[in-house]
Amino acid sequence: MHLQTKIARYWKRRLMVQVSPRPLISFTFDDFPRSAATVAGEILAEHGVRGTYYASMGLMGGRTALGEIFHREDLQSLLAAGHELGCHTLNHTRSCDATPTELLNSCRENRVRMAEELRGYEPRSFAFPEGVVTMAGKAALGSTYESCRTIEPGLNCDPVDLAYLRANRVYSRWGISGLKQAIRSNLERNGWMILYTHDVAENPSGYGCTPVEFREILRFAVESGADVLTVGEAAKRYAAVATRRD
Repeated sequence: MHLQTKIARYWKRRLMVQVSPRPLISFTFDDFPRSAATVAGEILAEHGVRGTYYASMGLMGGRTALGEIFHREDLQSLLAAGHELGCHTLNHTRSCDATPTELLNSCRENRVRMAEELRGYEPRSFAFPEGVVTMAGKAALGSTYESCRTIEPGLNCDPVDLAYLRANRVYSRWGISGLKQAIRSNLERNGWMILYTHDVAENPSGYGCTPVEFREILRFAVESGADVLTVGEAAKRYAAVATRRD
């Protein structure tokens, strides 16, 4: 883990608790490749589940090591199906590579382009590119978005820092048996488990998974009894510690 990310974990925290505790699970996609929208989107639909897709509008229509990146019509289709679109900076800029002002400007431009393409849609969830979090970046973006997601593994249990949400990778090279155990632990602790991946393909990159594995972990999550929600929906289940309702 990036050293600055370790330090930022304890900086400018937005501590919240669930107002009606129930175990929660969210599926998220970073960057995101078209396969996340088409292949994974179809699998999510099979189970009546919606996900959160973190988009860098500057990458739209391009190609990276993850494969072909999303197109404009993918954004429209995802929204029409009830999925959430989140911000991932304009050009996938790590917070350690930019000043707070540059980060804010990058995110602002990303929101502007998204609004232009999607009739005013404004993302309220953010994910740090490559999971790198700096103290200054967390302070700037933690007050801009309803939630900020990292790639630090673990469960989000009360009190939860909405400016530093933990998430767990779904990568074929690591397998999914550990994720199943984490889902069981999440149920026991009434926590919020967030999962993330990139491409979902028969021959995925090192940062993606196969359709078979994605379908299996999604089925396991749904059958666990947890509420499977988008990040935005799950965040609404939380309130500031001082206003918690007994």
